[in-house]
Amino acid sequence: MSVNIQEFIGKEGQPFEVSYNRRDLITYAIGIGCTELPFVYELHKDFVPFPSYPIVLGFKGNEQDVVPFPSPAMMNTPFAPLPGVVTALDGERLIEVIKPLPAEGATLIQHDKLIGIFKRGSGAAAQVESTIKDKDGTLYYRITSGSFMVGAKDFTPEKAGRDAFERIKPPARAPDMVEEQITSPYQAHIYRLSGDYNPLHIDPEFAKAVGFPGPDGNGEPIMHGLCSLGHTARAVLKAYCGNDTSKVKAIKVRFASPVIPGQTLVHEMWKEGDRVIVQSKVKETGKVVVNNAYVDLAPSAKL
Repeated sequence: MSVNIQEFIGKEGQPFEVSYNRRDLITYAIGIGCTELPFVYELHKDFVPFPSYPIVLGFKGNEQDVVPFPSPAMMNTPFAPLPGVVTALDGERLIEVIKPLPAEGATLIQHDKLIGIFKRGSGAAAQVESTIKDKDGTLYYRITSGSFMVGAKDFTPEKAGRDAFERIKPPARAPDMVEEQITSPYQAHIYRLSGDYNPLHIDPEFAKAVGFPGPDGNGEPIMHGLCSLGHTARAVLKAYCGNDTSKVKAIKVRFASPVIPGQTLVHEMWKEGDRVIVQSKVKETGKVVVNNAYVDLAPSAKL
C-alpha cells in the first residue's frame, strides 16, 4: 500500500532540552581542526563558539557522557514511515545564525519539524527544520537538515512540502581564494566526542558491513559529513572573515562524497556580493566532497 507523504508534512517532534559548556565548545572546535585560540582556549579574551557548533546539539541533547547511536535526542526527530528504507544518509545542512550562542555555555530547547519529502533517485530526501531557543523563547539558530532515505519506495505524491535547499553552482571562473587543510588520521575520533557516536566513523568492521571496505578490504571508517562541514566553514571564516564569527549569517552545504581521515581538503571559494560560494575537494583524489555550498556574510557597508 502506498504511503501518502502529504499527511506527515508539518509533523513535529517533542521539544527537548539541549545544553553545552565551554569544554564542549573547545572539543567541537578541535574536532573540526581549529587551532585558533579564540576557539580552543577558554581564557582568551575573544573566546567564542564556532558558528556551526549547534549542529551537534541534536545528537548530544543535554548529555555529558557518551550516548548510543541513535541517541535519545535523535529519537525526537519526526519522520514518515516510508516503505523500503534501508538506511538514512546525511545529505545537506543549512545553518542560519539568528543570535550568537553564549560563550559561557547554556541550556536551550530544540524543536524539530518535518517540512518536506521528495523523490530522489533510488530513495527519498526528507527535510527537517530545527529551531534552538532559550526558555524565554529567544531564537538563536534555525537549522535545516536533509537526509537521503536509501531504498524508500511506494509513496505518493513524489514531492510534498517545501524544498529549503538552493542549488548552487560555482561561477565559471577560477576561484577567488583557495585554502588547503590537512585532516588528522584521528579526526573522527575527536569529532565523535561532540555527540555523533555512529560506529561508521570509528569501527572498521562496521564500516565494511555498510559498504566502506577500504583498499585492503578490512573496512575503512569515514569522517563525519558534519566534520567536513566544519572544515569548509573554517576555510571561509579564515579567508573572508578574519575568523570574526559575527560576520557569518548562514552556512549551507551538500555532502557529495565521504572524506577519509588524514586526507587533505582543498576549498575553492568565489565571492559573490555578501555570499561566498564554496566547493571542497580531496586533494589526493580530486573528488568533490562538499558542493552546493555557500556562506552568507553580514551585509557589507554601503558608502
